[in-house]
Amino acid sequence: SELHADAIALNGGRFCLEYLLRCRKYSKIYVPYFTCNSAIEPIIKLGIPYEFYHIDRSYRIVDDIVLSEGELSVKYGTQLILDYTQAFYSKPINGIDTFYSCRKFFGVPDGGYLYTDANVEFDIKQDFSFARLDSLVKRIDLSPEEGYDDFRKMFHTLPIRYMSKFTKRMMAGIDYQDAAQKRRKNYEFLHRSLGGQKLSSGDVPMIFPYITKAGGGILRKRLIQNKVFVAKYWPNVDLWAGENATETWMANNILPLPIDQRYGLDDMAKINELICHE
Repeated sequence: SELHADAIALNGGRFCLEYLLRCRKYSKIYVPYFTCNSAIEPIIKLGIPYEFYHIDRSYRIVDDIVLSEGELSVKYGTQLILDYTQAFYSKPINGIDTFYSCRKFFGVPDGGYLYTDANVEFDIKQDFSFARLDSLVKRIDLSPEEGYDDFRKMFHTLPIRYMSKFTKRMMAGIDYQDAAQKRRKNYEFLHRSLGGQKLSSGDVPMIFPYITKAGGGILRKRLIQNKVFVAKYWPNVDLWAGENATETWMANNILPLPIDQRYGLDDMAKINELICHE
């Protein structure tokens, strides 16, 4: 069965957020600078006022957010929205709106899960995934970048929909325990060599965050040239927060090394060798 079988199954993480915003009718949203630009797309789409806030290198909020009634903040439990799109295996907190992304952890064309008690007051149709399968095939045949570009062009204009039958079938066929064990083993291999934070019991990481010695851009280019795809979280942060912001430093210098279930320890050894020779 699906790991999040009890959640509302929608067609993507951003649509989970849009679902919440439409149901909760918030008057203002506070968003971290350190986030993907797709996170604010539903907010802009619905015309809701929003404001950014800063974090420090421990990912803690440093701004003093003063709230008005109806606004959203981590200071007020039921007004908090947890974006768990990079934490698929983390359990939701009871009573807190929480959403997940399927695509960031597994080879599916779409999909997201939402935990909420918000009542929907609008019609939602079921999604169809077949038109987006080409982007997955192109990722394999050509490159992750070309497949992602195709995906974004199609996904950008979609409305909220319930998860397609195709994606639900795929999500119900995944061995979640096996995928989790592989991710943990890969992470622990790199941790023994590169250092960093040790996993706690039950942690299932999305990536291995590595702070470079010579600058993120140089090592990222070297890894990509050697067929190790390293994303950037996130290119938009420089523009939003400014070149001197902590978030900009994080986006440019913390490399998310791939450790997912497609890879084994031989792949981790290759990544380690490329990094140790930087």
